[in-house]
Amino acid sequence: MNAVIALCHFCEAHGPCAIFCTQTLRDTKLEDLSLDQQTQKTCSACNYSMGKNNNAIYSRDTESGATFVSTKVAVLPEVASLVKQAAVLSLSNGTDASKDGEFVFFGDSSRGHILSHTFRVSDLQARGYSQLFSIIVLMKDKYFLLNIKPFLAEHLKKVSSELQAAAKKTKETEELTYSERQRRLSGTQFLMPTSRSLLELTGEEHIFAQLHSHFSWLLLAGSRFLTEHVTFGNLPWLPPQSSGRPPAQRLTYNSSTLPMIESIDDPDLEEFFSLRHLKSVVRKEEFATVCYCALTGVKIVVRGDPRKTFRFMVCLKKLLPEPMHNLMRIDAQHQHSISSEYKIISVSNDIAVPMASSSVYRIDFLDKHVNGHEVSVKWPGELPRKLPDLMVKLLKAVEEKNFTELVLNKQTKVLIEEWKNKVTCLNHAKSTSVQGKLKKVLGVQPHDQPIINYWSTHLH
Repeated sequence: MNAVIALCHFCEAHGPCAIFCTQTLRDTKLEDLSLDQQTQKTCSACNYSMGKNNNAIYSRDTESGATFVSTKVAVLPEVASLVKQAAVLSLSNGTDASKDGEFVFFGDSSRGHILSHTFRVSDLQARGYSQLFSIIVLMKDKYFLLNIKPFLAEHLKKVSSELQAAAKKTKETEELTYSERQRRLSGTQFLMPTSRSLLELTGEEHIFAQLHSHFSWLLLAGSRFLTEHVTFGNLPWLPPQSSGRPPAQRLTYNSSTLPMIESIDDPDLEEFFSLRHLKSVVRKEEFATVCYCALTGVKIVVRGDPRKTFRFMVCLKKLLPEPMHNLMRIDAQHQHSISSEYKIISVSNDIAVPMASSSVYRIDFLDKHVNGHEVSVKWPGELPRKLPDLMVKLLKAVEEKNFTELVLNKQTKVLIEEWKNKVTCLNHAKSTSVQGKLKKVLGVQPHDQPIINYWSTHLH
């Protein structure tokens, strides 16, 4: 989602300002950005520490290659000025910021369109015993922002509620230490407005890492709301636009529960999971066979250390449309999973697997390289003389030297979506004759039938 999510607050010393910004980078490399941001503000509320890395927090979606970066100030100068203006407006009287928990939509084509969520956080040392915060979502696409407002509002409310709950605990702890009478008599310590950072208010050491996880998830999830369907004539049976939540298995907050977003220890590392990773692991002739088996439903069993097999499985996942991703099982813990309906499955070395056959494609990751190869591939089957058109196009895309890893990922997704729509159309043909006519219109040939047969049983 092409947007910026920022946490803003009303500082007693500096007025309304943004203190934490998260945005998506796709075509911009991290090394091209100036992340050593120096702020001239000296108060603890504005000049805080993010933890181990005081400049920025990074994470990456391993499927799309999108990088999410959180900084005190937006990393792109033109975006930073828009965020600064939006922060002032979100906390001004014009947006009725006095109402806790309100959502306000404002903006224009030049300054961007903003969804603002204003809330108060308890602070015994602040004027009125609370600080004013807001979370803003800034983007150029007005109608997209309006369409996903219910989704954003639901989750932004959860984020603000977490912050308020943590601050309330801190307040209760301080009240036990100092009674209300002691606070009144102590004079300057409590009654003079002083700025405290969000870390001090919530007592959470990793509060900004948590905010980065929330905001990154929202940016990634927001992009899942609009989907494109290829239609031929009036086809009312096509699935409607997505209106619910994006699938949670792809979107993660930490490395253990949500593995599809990884923290970047080296921000200069440019590594994407494209089909070229498959080709780098297996031999050239084996790359074609593994793609064919994945596309046509031959069971693929990947055996080895999960640290080695995970990336391989992520790449195999790209060869199937999203509704068929439930046919994959990564790092299965029981042998009975192999005999189940899963078509692509990875297991550790201590789990017994069936012998390779025409219906079972085995890939074993070796502990040591043998003859320069890290895997052993076994499949007695053979490729057909004429390959399916989808597979031919995928192989050409992988060989295209002008395609970067990110472009290859997008091209792969486009091709898979194209054939998913073709299969969906054929599934709804009411007779064999109608299906035959549709095949001519869609350009489906006899050598494409293995893919049609497999996908049609899982796409509706």
